Amino acid sequence: MTSREPTDIPSFASTQLALLDRELQSEILETSSLISNHSPTALQRAGLALTNLVVSGQRTGLGGRTVLELGPDAATASRPDDGLPEHGLRTGDIVLVAEQPAGSAKKREVKDLERKGARGVITRVQKAWVSVALDEGKEEVSFSGRVWAVKLADEVTYKRYEMDKKKNRSLSRM
Repeated sequence: MTSREPTDIPSFASTQLALLDRELQSEILETSSLISNHSPTALQRAGLALTNLVVSGQRTGLGGRTVLELGPDAATASRPDDGLPEHGLRTGDIVLVAEQPAGSAKKREVKDLERKGARGVITRVQKAWVSVALDEGKEEVSFSGRVWAVKLADEVTYKRYEMDKKKNRSLSRM
């Protein structure tokens, strides 16, 4: 049997951190590209968004966060009892809730609507509605008209991994 050298934990952790950052940047770029290059309807067909929603309720959740209940707009629903269309949004997904851009909206207009929107985490998914807990600092959110919820890159998971790798790197130096 050949003898194996022990793994250098600090260099391993540094390499993992660099790879993790590259993966996060790639996912953010891909999400941004999808949002700016495809219509909301196309994103919904791909399972990445829900369109034609209205804020059906707003309450305060855990930690004082604002929780929005989003349901289908009665003006665009084929039948009121149908509920939400097929989608790929699940509990725990990071989403952007913003006013829905028009089908003919230019990329710049879509970016402006994104900036005015609010990021949050899906807390509950039902047949007829979806609940989104908004990020801190977005207590006073009001949307006039239809909104959409689009799935974003999950930065939270990457930050947890990064914190863990940094901890491993610092522990191995002791």
